[in-house]
Amino acid sequence: MVSTATASGVITSVTASGPGLESFSVLSNSTNPNTLGFSNVFSGAGPITLTFTVAHGTGNGGAYDVTGLITNNTTLPFTDFHLSITEPADVKGNGVVFTSFKSSMLGNFLLASPSVAQPDPFHPTGPRDLNFTEGLAAGEAINAGFNLKMFDPGAGNTYTFTLTQTPTVSVVPEPETYAMLLAGLGLIGFIATHRRGKTKHLT
Repeated sequence: MVSTATASGVITSVTASGPGLESFSVLSNSTNPNTLGFSNVFSGAGPITLTFTVAHGTGNGGAYDVTGLITNNTTLPFTDFHLSITEPADVKGNGVVFTSFKSSMLGNFLLASPSVAQPDPFHPTGPRDLNFTEGLAAGEAINAGFNLKMFDPGAGNTYTFTLTQTPTVSVVPEPETYAMLLAGLGLIGFIATHRRGKTKHLT
């Protein structure tokens, strides 16, 4: 029997950090086939950054099939969602990429076309950036799916790369803002009525 194993980069650990993080867990991590499952919960609209450690190993040399469960445990809906890869400084070969990135999914969100410009600091959709639009209501969860391909660091070596998840939210005015708005409208109405009264009196 001919072995099909080849040198490849394998994920040995994943950790999470960031201002939006409430909780994180790795649900599965295996090679042959290469699969990784994770779950993270947002407690705020700040980003969550996943840090992957990659070591030299033997496997099928293919990309990782990654699935994630992402929960919005904030009080605001997510209107957009961005995923961005940051590679190590000494990147080799093709680096770390979303392979077949156009097939990436995030529940009922829509993947933005590579031709659509993104607001700073985000980059257009491509091999290292995924930009989704639609929405995720407060308190709800959604499934993500994408493929990750990493380069082999060589025997005895490791490296890390990060995957940053950043939601954007629609800002809902605070109650005080509503009160100020209503007070302002009331003042404008009073001034308009007062002026009309003066005009009638002069005529």
